[in-house]
Amino acid sequence: MAFNAHDVPWYKRPYRIVQTNLREPDICRDPKKIAVSIREFGGNAIVSNVGGIVAFYPTELQYHTLNPYMPDGDFVRSMIDAARAEGLAYIGRFDLSKSMGDTFAAHPEWFMVNRDGTPREYAGAYQACPNGGWSQAYVGQILAEALGRYEMDGIFFNGGGFAAGDYTGINRGICVCANCQARFREMFGKDLPMEDGPGDPAWRDYLAFQKKVTSELAERNLKTIKSLQVGIAVIGMGVANELARGETQRRVERPAPEWAYQSGEQSRHIQAMVPGKPFSATSAAHIDYPWRQVVETGAFHMVRLAQQIGTGAMPDLYLMGTFDDQNDHRFEAQVRWLFQWHRANEEHYDGLKPAAQIGLYSGGGGQVNIFGKDTAGMSGWRGIYTAMVDRRIPFWVVNGDRVDDGTTKLANEDWDALILPGNISLSEREAQAIDNFVSAGGSVITMGEVRLRNVSGANIASMPMISSPISAYQKPIDAHGWSLDTTNSTMDFGGARIPIDGLYYPAELKPDTNSLIGLAPQQFFGPPELSYARPETTPLPYAGVLKRAFGKGVAIHIPWRPDEQYYRDGLPDLAGLFAELIRIHAPPPLVRLEGAGPVELMAMRQSDESLLIHVINYAGQRNGLYADPPFIHGLRLGVLGGGTAQALVAGQEVSGASAPDAAGYRWYDLPPVGFFEAVAVKRLIKVAAVG
Repeated sequence: MAFNAHDVPWYKRPYRIVQTNLREPDICRDPKKIAVSIREFGGNAIVSNVGGIVAFYPTELQYHTLNPYMPDGDFVRSMIDAARAEGLAYIGRFDLSKSMGDTFAAHPEWFMVNRDGTPREYAGAYQACPNGGWSQAYVGQILAEALGRYEMDGIFFNGGGFAAGDYTGINRGICVCANCQARFREMFGKDLPMEDGPGDPAWRDYLAFQKKVTSELAERNLKTIKSLQVGIAVIGMGVANELARGETQRRVERPAPEWAYQSGEQSRHIQAMVPGKPFSATSAAHIDYPWRQVVETGAFHMVRLAQQIGTGAMPDLYLMGTFDDQNDHRFEAQVRWLFQWHRANEEHYDGLKPAAQIGLYSGGGGQVNIFGKDTAGMSGWRGIYTAMVDRRIPFWVVNGDRVDDGTTKLANEDWDALILPGNISLSEREAQAIDNFVSAGGSVITMGEVRLRNVSGANIASMPMISSPISAYQKPIDAHGWSLDTTNSTMDFGGARIPIDGLYYPAELKPDTNSLIGLAPQQFFGPPELSYARPETTPLPYAGVLKRAFGKGVAIHIPWRPDEQYYRDGLPDLAGLFAELIRIHAPPPLVRLEGAGPVELMAMRQSDESLLIHVINYAGQRNGLYADPPFIHGLRLGVLGGGTAQALVAGQEVSGASAPDAAGYRWYDLPPVGFFEAVAVKRLIKVAAVG
């Protein structure tokens, strides 16, 4: 669908963005040719440079550096006109986080200062301090000039904030400029932290300082923008105004292999952070900053974009320069196919909402790094995430900050069960909301320790959830070599032993708590001749899984860390533990998938009667390589109350059983699945009637 200024706003219907990250010489490119190439590619929106570091228009501001390749005429004006002519929404790109040497020479006090007193500079661009005059005042002049001249459909901000690093990947630490020193002392009555990190007593206040300063700047800039152009859509990287936008990319400094689910993780997380807002995450064409002209494989883009559209996000591609500038065009054919396919099927992607019944909880303490970096504390989160993918359980993210501020009301949502990663901290409001969810009939699964986080952010050593089987924690125990004895459990693991490693967290239990699985007797694990439990050895006196009824629901607690273990080891029964707990303590899932192959099952809905189900194929990933996957054959999709079904990639109706099975599922034989398949299903009963 082409852009129409008199129609519904472009971002309230399916869109496909191509970002042209223009270098200075690209201002000499023909805007008409750029716009035509994007329209032919399948895009209906363009992100194009306007100003900030370098002005791509004839600015009259003294400290707004003019592009040295500026030709006669006005590139921004010509690009807007060309976009309009090709039916593209025009999104102006601003990077106001930096400025060039002449500006620094005139106003060094506007820019960040490293601890050693040197300016924060890279390639002749100086990093602006959010407390300096550039960010506090001059940015407003740039916005006023640009928006006063050009009518745009959107405005996108790149960079900004208290950037700790630069393009070398080196962490330069906090800014210690005179502006920061003065304002921090004014706000907190103390000096800036002497060291970066929670070990410094002023660090927590400094984080609050950063948040306050950047929030005030964003609010001020938004007010300026809206005073100049009322209908413009404002986009910040990962922060939503009219819509939200992220970025998926490779970073060579991250531990290998690259996290395969970065795109779906980011999409779910940001949409949960800003519920109801449109979202896209631009897939960076290049592999990393030092190699901006070395592109990713088309297969990697396809995996990212398939995860995006499977979670209701919109396709988005980030180019260095334009299509004509690419040294390697091999990735383009597959991404072009996806953009054009999405254009042909966009009616199915309009107004999608999650149909998942399982919520993966992201704690308000900032547990998830949505831009893909594998940081300490994320292995538990990603262990559960991977388990849900591997067990083909559709899930969504529950954002703790939105629970804390009341935006997300758990008791009113469609979740059947919530899973919390281990050793999470909750505010009192979050804990109460989870208790209310359980009391109303939901199930919650926790593990390790759950701590109360007070208003200052410090952990308090107590169980904050009234619903929990735990009343008080005891000293953790080294559980290396322990295992669960599942032989007498009502949960079905085929009689397997499930290993426990790391710490076990014993606790005082509430009187009405039950044990679902016990522990096997402890035994020596070497030498082989002695690796058995002695006849006189009794099982360890601890529970492997605890359960307590609370109101109409149940609270389940696992006093160890199967989430971290599954991320590390990938043993099937560790994922099976989560799957069994969900199977027993939640209603039947809306959709199921049978058949062999490394695939993810995603479920979205346009209405109670209309589902869009995606099956994503990960068989093309081998460590850091993303290649074209082999087709997966023999998959069967089961839908409760399913009616007619259409495989949109294969372009055919899907044959299904003539009648539902005894559990109410109608089963469909899927065509061979390449990168992904999208199945549009019309249901005969409403979602609300399920379960």
